[in-house]
Amino acid sequence: MKKITLKFFFMFIFLLVPMNVFAEDQLRSFTFDSNDSSHPYDMVNSKGEIIKYEDFKNNNLQLINETPSFQGTGIISPVQIDSLIFHSKSFIDLTPSPVIIEDNLSKNTNEITPYIVIGEDGRTIVENTQIAPFSSITYIELNWADGTSGTCTGTLIGRNRVLTNAHCVIDAGTQRGISSATVYPGVSDSTGWFGSYNVRDYFVPSNWISTGSTSEDFAVLVLDGNNNRHAGDVAGFLGIRQVNNLLNENVGIFGYPGDLIRAGGVVSQFGMRGNVTREDTSLTFYTIDTAPGQSGSALLNANNQVVGVHRGSYIVNGNTMNGGPKMNSNMFNFVSQALQ
Repeated sequence: MKKITLKFFFMFIFLLVPMNVFAEDQLRSFTFDSNDSSHPYDMVNSKGEIIKYEDFKNNNLQLINETPSFQGTGIISPVQIDSLIFHSKSFIDLTPSPVIIEDNLSKNTNEITPYIVIGEDGRTIVENTQIAPFSSITYIELNWADGTSGTCTGTLIGRNRVLTNAHCVIDAGTQRGISSATVYPGVSDSTGWFGSYNVRDYFVPSNWISTGSTSEDFAVLVLDGNNNRHAGDVAGFLGIRQVNNLLNENVGIFGYPGDLIRAGGVVSQFGMRGNVTREDTSLTFYTIDTAPGQSGSALLNANNQVVGVHRGSYIVNGNTMNGGPKMNSNMFNFVSQALQ
């Protein structure tokens, strides 16, 4: 009888202890062998496991060229954000160096200060982040095993899926991945109106990890639920749309720029719209103002569909521009698969 009593006692104590005390951090074991990848858009998860592009590229034919948006219930569960920007001594700027592009010449990086506010700053604060599309724009805090931290922007594109930049989760130079990350949808005045959600997995194109190619600088995060709710169920999510041509189209970029957050003393969402001024088969360029912290912001078309993702600054034939990957067929197939 005594043995049975002790058994139930320890079982009771075990149930009282949070499960994450015993669980390993799912984001700490990233390893990747480029020899196992055969296509630039092979999908690599947080453990380095590979899903071949050839195996999923034809799986998305039924989607035609877009996925649906969802309004969300709008139920709020506010949490205060004590931002890493203000308090972490190990906070690092994740914005990559500008990329120089000269027509008819090869692409290379240049170690100069990024010019990402072009001329007069046109960004304005988003007054109401509890309505679409702004409720789906997420503030992301990221941590690495060595104690460093940073922030990015992302966009809910499914119940528990967030689109952002690959450089926010994997350093292509060191192939080092994040150890943990937390996502807050629809933030204003340092309040995450729809709660916080931990990242439990992510998907990154293999070519980003191998080469740091800006064309593949995007990632899809997979989120845990919170209180039996998924982030997209309450905050809503935006659909993605495959595009071939974006030249001269109007797009919006909304996110969480570090310069304006520091100036205001609180985490708030800012954004700006403008026209696409240049593109190639995989990248799109514009003079919309951005700043560090807005890496991973979606490019939103007039219908607030995601047609690309902002990466950072470029020097194109001597002219300063911002830019990032556009939702061409390869990116659309990859992101669609990550939504499964």
